[in-house]
Amino acid sequence: MLPEETLSRAGKLKEWLKQRRVGAFLITNLVNIKYLTGFSGSNGYLLVSGAAGEDNYFFTDFRYKEQSATEVGSCDIIITKKDPIRFIINFIEKKKIKKIAFEDTINYRTFELFKKKFQVKALRDAIENIRMNKDTVELRHINRAALRAEDALNDIKPHIKKGVTEKAISSMLAERLTAKGVEKIPFEIIAASGKRSSMPHARATDKALEKGDLLIIDWGGESGGYYSDMTRTFLIGGGNDSGKKKEIYDIVLKANVRARDSIKKGQSASDVDRVARAVIEDAGYGRYFGHSTGHGIGMEVHERPYISAMNRKQKISENMVFTIEPGIYIPDIGGVRIEDMVVVTSQSAETVTNLSRELEIL
Repeated sequence: MLPEETLSRAGKLKEWLKQRRVGAFLITNLVNIKYLTGFSGSNGYLLVSGAAGEDNYFFTDFRYKEQSATEVGSCDIIITKKDPIRFIINFIEKKKIKKIAFEDTINYRTFELFKKKFQVKALRDAIENIRMNKDTVELRHINRAALRAEDALNDIKPHIKKGVTEKAISSMLAERLTAKGVEKIPFEIIAASGKRSSMPHARATDKALEKGDLLIIDWGGESGGYYSDMTRTFLIGGGNDSGKKKEIYDIVLKANVRARDSIKKGQSASDVDRVARAVIEDAGYGRYFGHSTGHGIGMEVHERPYISAMNRKQKISENMVFTIEPGIYIPDIGGVRIEDMVVVTSQSAETVTNLSRELEIL
């Protein structure tokens, strides 16, 4: 990560704190710390001042002294000794800071220790709200993560056929993702076939593909610590009862396309969900679509914004990246999900994922 990127992100946070008159903010979430500083280790704390001209401080232990010197930008690095929390408390006291804010995910022990010394306040999603709108570097990594995932699936597709097990598909895909440069597979790959495909998050098993099976594959790639997430559904050829399965596939595809086409800056996240849901409900399958239409993706697989019927206040804005993933899941028949990623532009949204959405019979 380049120093100017972390400076820009830290600058946005400082301005946010200044507007809300927050004097000091201690950040403990390692994902947020990486976003603001570039640090990729397992132990770190970041103290950000809301006052203009005041320095930011990054705390870590001796193990990460050299690593932090290489990775961390936009703040001073301080190596803690013994108990890091008590070290940081003493440091803040010396700075004569009386009030301090935390992320609301801080652990209770840390909260109690700080509460004894300072006036404390919990902040919710302060950094996560900034992370929703991706910069050019983030978008480049997300696009590369999607491309790596697509290339990996294309490599294994010729091997997906009757008799191959779900676990074999998952293993082959994981191997190809690694070969494409993915350093961390973002989540456990879903490969669910036949009746098992009606479970949206089914784990891969030793079940072999059979004629007429629907097969859901949900997987993702990675680049520079950023993730992609997509789903495709296939039909294993040779079955005699594919009519219903093709019908629900066409409905889900229609919901996917309409939702992506409806996206525009300024609308609510619940409006996007409503478009996809209406297609499925109008076709008579509303009770078989029980999850939200999508979620943000970036440094985490699931992050803000959430494309949900409940998320009425969240407005869609430029450079947000999120999934559109309607589905229909019918017990004893199977399920269909078609998941794509989009990035919001000044006018509408561009689809990041490029694999075919037409039903493929393997």
